[in-house]
Amino acid sequence: MKRLLIAFSLALSVLFAAPANAQVVEPLRPYDPAVVRVAGRAEVYLPPDQARVRLSFYAPGRTAGEATNAVSERTRALDAAVRAIDAQNVVVERTDVSVTPVMREGGDRRPDRINGYEASAGVTILVRDLARLSQTVEVAVNAQPDTFNDVEFSIRDTARARRAAREAAITDAVDKARVYSEGAGHRLGRLLLVEEGANNMIAQSGNRAVFAARPQQAYDQAAVTAPTIAAEPLLYTAEVSVVFEVGAAMPAR
Repeated sequence: MKRLLIAFSLALSVLFAAPANAQVVEPLRPYDPAVVRVAGRAEVYLPPDQARVRLSFYAPGRTAGEATNAVSERTRALDAAVRAIDAQNVVVERTDVSVTPVMREGGDRRPDRINGYEASAGVTILVRDLARLSQTVEVAVNAQPDTFNDVEFSIRDTARARRAAREAAITDAVDKARVYSEGAGHRLGRLLLVEEGANNMIAQSGNRAVFAARPQQAYDQAAVTAPTIAAEPLLYTAEVSVVFEVGAAMPAR
């Protein structure tokens, strides 16, 4: 009987003993002090101050050197024409050249063999002065590219754009907090937390001017005169969360 009492007491001690890592869930209590938590968001449209014109050349050749020389001659001519516009503000920023063999299938009894080469050169022209953009497009199109890709606008000083979006977002958040707090009859209290959102600083390109490549005979008939290209403002966004104390009650009106 004594053994049974000892076993029963041990079972009770195990049943009612709190584990060392047990978490005590307290009942929900009102905020003390009360707080207001809001998110601010801004969409800032800024005018671009530069553009990139992209185009490409293509040439076949019996050898890799012949194909490469053909596209290189065309890119050098374009570079000279671009420099003549404004060497300080309009430059060939990048040229990517690639060469690939053209294979001829040999069939069942003969192996495939190289039947020549083809080279391509992608050229990016940076225009730092948008007043020169239409003239640059004219020069680029009249260089007779095989592909005229697009005109992409951007902002040179991205740090300034990000700062403008952040300032607008925090202003929106503080304004919301004040409206909610005063709407509830209390002044806005101390700032407790500022936290940047996850979707900040998404810069979207504005409109892209796109031109179709023309047949060779069209180039021979007349030179191209590009229209005035209007750049659409670029969108920068920012998000921020803030927490304020709810201050003293406002006097009744």
